[in-house]
Amino acid sequence: MRIGQPFGQRYGQQERTKRPRRRYFIACEGRRTEYQYFQGLMQAAVELGISPLIEMVPLRHGPNTGSNPLNIFEETVLTLSKSDHYHPELDHVSIIVDRDQQSFKLFQFEAMLTLCKEAGFNLCITNPCFELWLLMHYSDLHEYDETVMLANKKIGSRTQVERYLMDHLGGRYNKSRLQFRRFFKQRVFQALEHAKAFAHEAEDLKHSVGTGVGALIEKLQSDNQKTFIA
Repeated sequence: MRIGQPFGQRYGQQERTKRPRRRYFIACEGRRTEYQYFQGLMQAAVELGISPLIEMVPLRHGPNTGSNPLNIFEETVLTLSKSDHYHPELDHVSIIVDRDQQSFKLFQFEAMLTLCKEAGFNLCITNPCFELWLLMHYSDLHEYDETVMLANKKIGSRTQVERYLMDHLGGRYNKSRLQFRRFFKQRVFQALEHAKAFAHEAEDLKHSVGTGVGALIEKLQSDNQKTFIA
């Protein structure tokens, strides 16, 4: 993993020598979709009630980074330990992963809960997959069977939740080209409301439909500090 360039425009050129009050470091299981979503979110920060003084910094996958959540945790710890820009007493770290029961085994889930708690990291789980959070931009999910969503079986090259999402996007969904402004920006507040009806704490998402992404965005919105550290 490596630390990427911050998402969005934080403040004016004259302020670039000062450190923001808080940085949000994110390490995602997926290599593109999640990062593209959060990049779009931070580029529209002011419109979405997020302070422009906050930086969101991606931890980018290296060529040998495995998608196993435990690998992502280990590389996150290693990357941040070598960084002069990470201040654990101030900064926030989120590891964003899918609960996908086929690939994220129960013993791995329990280990991630313990490791993230010990490290002071936010384990941001979506059960069954990140597309559930995207689907919440269009639906409160009550028209779908939760058992079917949790199983999230593949039909051809698409999972069931991806297919539900595609129904709302006119059949267009490309995991490598998310088009945040076109499909999601105007619906973020709607998704936040829909997410409140479901579990969001990692401990509660072991066997339940839900996501921690909405809670993470609400934390960004509430963390409205307007001071800098020189």
